[in-house]
Amino acid sequence: MRDGSRAVPRVTETLIAYNQARRTLTYQARDLAALVTLARNTWTVVPAGERRCRAVLQAQFQACGALGVLVGWAAAAQAWRNARRLEADLGHYIRHGTPSPRKQSQLRRAAKRRPAGP
Repeated sequence: MRDGSRAVPRVTETLIAYNQARRTLTYQARDLAALVTLARNTWTVVPAGERRCRAVLQAQFQACGALGVLVGWAAAAQAWRNARRLEADLGHYIRHGTPSPRKQSQLRRAAKRRPAGP
Protein backbone atom coordinates (compact mmCIF):
# COMPACT_ATOMS: atom_id res chain seq x y z
CA MET A 1 0.00 0.00 0.00
CA ARG A 2 1.27 3.48 -0.79
CA ASP A 3 0.33 6.53 1.18
CA GLY A 4 1.38 10.15 1.10
CA SER A 5 1.99 12.82 3.69
CA ARG A 6 3.57 16.25 3.73
CA ALA A 7 6.91 15.05 5.14
CA VAL A 8 7.22 11.87 3.07
CA PRO A 9 5.37 12.02 -0.26
CA ARG A 10 5.31 8.25 -0.91
CA VAL A 11 5.69 5.35 1.51
CA THR A 12 5.38 1.69 0.59
CA GLU A 13 3.92 -0.61 3.25
CA THR A 14 4.64 -4.32 2.87
CA LEU A 15 2.99 -7.18 4.75
CA ILE A 16 5.89 -9.07 6.34
CA ALA A 17 4.11 -11.50 8.70
CA TYR A 18 0.63 -12.99 9.03
CA ASN A 19 -0.61 -15.61 11.48
CA GLN A 20 -4.29 -16.48 11.14
CA ALA A 21 -4.34 -18.75 14.21
CA ARG A 22 -2.90 -15.98 16.43
CA ARG A 23 -4.88 -13.29 14.58
CA THR A 24 -1.85 -11.11 13.91
CA LEU A 25 -0.37 -9.31 10.96
CA THR A 26 2.71 -7.15 10.70
CA TYR A 27 3.59 -4.65 8.02
CA GLN A 28 6.64 -2.49 7.54
CA ALA A 29 7.16 0.82 5.75
CA ARG A 30 9.85 1.35 3.12
CA ASP A 31 10.91 4.31 1.01
CA LEU A 32 11.21 6.47 4.11
CA ALA A 33 13.49 9.41 4.83
CA ALA A 34 17.11 8.30 5.29
CA LEU A 35 17.08 9.09 9.01
CA VAL A 36 14.20 6.66 9.64
CA THR A 37 15.66 3.21 10.24
CA LEU A 38 12.46 1.31 11.12
CA ALA A 39 8.70 1.85 10.86
CA ARG A 40 6.71 -1.31 11.59
CA ASN A 41 3.23 -2.05 12.96
CA THR A 42 1.71 -5.27 14.30
CA TRP A 43 -2.04 -5.71 14.61
CA THR A 44 -3.51 -8.33 16.91
CA VAL A 45 -7.22 -9.09 17.31
CA VAL A 46 -8.04 -10.33 20.82
CA PRO A 47 -11.35 -11.54 22.27
CA ALA A 48 -13.13 -8.99 24.49
CA GLY A 49 -16.24 -10.94 25.43
CA GLU A 50 -18.50 -13.47 23.77
CA ARG A 51 -19.36 -11.35 20.72
CA ARG A 52 -16.69 -8.67 20.89
CA CYS A 53 -13.05 -8.25 20.04
CA ARG A 54 -10.39 -5.60 20.36
CA ALA A 55 -7.73 -4.65 17.84
CA VAL A 56 -4.36 -3.99 19.49
CA LEU A 57 -1.73 -2.13 17.49
CA GLN A 58 1.93 -2.20 18.42
CA ALA A 59 4.03 0.28 16.46
CA GLN A 60 7.81 0.33 16.25
CA PHE A 61 9.59 3.42 15.02
CA GLN A 62 13.30 4.16 15.02
CA ALA A 63 15.18 7.14 13.65
CA CYS A 64 18.78 8.27 13.98
CA GLY A 65 20.35 11.55 15.03
CA ALA A 66 18.95 14.67 16.65
CA LEU A 67 16.63 15.29 13.72
CA GLY A 68 15.46 11.70 14.15
CA VAL A 69 14.20 12.54 17.64
CA LEU A 70 12.08 15.35 16.20
CA VAL A 71 10.83 13.09 13.43
CA GLY A 72 9.95 10.48 16.09
CA TRP A 73 7.84 13.00 17.99
CA ALA A 74 6.08 14.05 14.80
CA ALA A 75 5.49 10.40 13.86
CA ALA A 76 4.00 9.70 17.31
CA ALA A 77 1.62 12.66 16.98
CA GLN A 78 0.60 11.53 13.50
CA ALA A 79 0.08 7.96 14.73
CA TRP A 80 -2.18 9.22 17.53
CA ARG A 81 -4.36 11.13 15.03
CA ASN A 82 -4.45 8.15 12.67
CA ALA A 83 -5.41 5.79 15.50
CA ARG A 84 -8.57 7.79 16.20
CA ARG A 85 -9.52 7.66 12.51
CA LEU A 86 -8.73 3.96 12.34
CA GLU A 87 -10.92 3.23 15.35
CA ALA A 88 -13.83 5.09 13.74
CA ASP A 89 -13.27 3.38 10.36
CA LEU A 90 -13.08 -0.12 11.87
CA GLY A 91 -16.17 0.53 14.00
CA HIS A 92 -18.14 1.69 10.96
CA TYR A 93 -17.04 -1.34 8.93
CA ILE A 94 -18.00 -3.75 11.71
CA ARG A 95 -21.41 -2.15 12.23
CA HIS A 96 -22.33 -1.58 8.56
CA GLY A 97 -20.21 -4.01 6.53
CA THR A 98 -18.96 -1.19 4.29
CA PRO A 99 -16.05 1.24 4.52
CA SER A 100 -16.81 4.50 6.30
CA PRO A 101 -17.64 7.53 4.13
CA ARG A 102 -14.23 9.01 5.03
CA LYS A 103 -12.46 5.79 3.96
CA GLN A 104 -14.50 5.52 0.75
CA SER A 105 -13.46 9.06 -0.15
CA GLN A 106 -9.81 8.22 0.59
CA LEU A 107 -10.03 5.09 -1.59
CA ARG A 108 -11.55 7.07 -4.49
CA ARG A 109 -8.75 9.65 -4.31
CA ALA A 110 -6.12 6.88 -4.26
CA ALA A 111 -7.72 5.17 -7.28
CA LYS A 112 -7.56 8.43 -9.26
CA ARG A 113 -3.82 8.79 -8.52
CA ARG A 114 -3.04 5.16 -9.47
CA PRO A 115 -1.76 4.70 -13.03
CA ALA A 116 -3.81 2.47 -15.30
CA GLY A 117 -2.57 -1.12 -15.47
CA PRO A 118 -1.47 -2.96 -18.62
